[in-house]
Amino acid sequence: MKLSQVLDNLPNHTFLKVPVDTSISELTELVRQHPGIRSIYVEDEKGSITGEVSLGSLIKTVTAKRQCRARLSTRNLLSCITCRRVQDIMDKKLLWARPDEDVEAVLMKFIRNNIKEMPVLDKKGRIIKNIGVLDLWALAEKGIKG
Repeated sequence: MKLSQVLDNLPNHTFLKVPVDTSISELTELVRQHPGIRSIYVEDEKGSITGEVSLGSLIKTVTAKRQCRARLSTRNLLSCITCRRVQDIMDKKLLWARPDEDVEAVLMKFIRNNIKEMPVLDKKGRIIKNIGVLDLWALAEKGIKG
């Protein structure tokens, strides 16, 4: 069964999508405004997804900057100097799915990479939907038994 056949039956997990030149402070404010957000995707000027920022990376960067103001340590100095924009902390190795992939193959991507959410991208790299592993698994199980 193809992912495109079940996409309409899967909930869209909320996510943030920010331009690559978004500042760390702007992203921090967006996350504060949307406390339930778990996925942050970074897009280029054409709207294609080029990476993602984990909440862990964002928190580490913001915390390091705060510590730099309090006391400048060698360990935190590099983060304070270099990390100013989302592109500085984003992971370019984004895992994603396409609508024409088999559901089982997408499930295996989730499992092998120990992730809970994944964007489904169109041919131009734009997000169609942000899906969760539990929702896809439940749907696949129902299909197998059903």
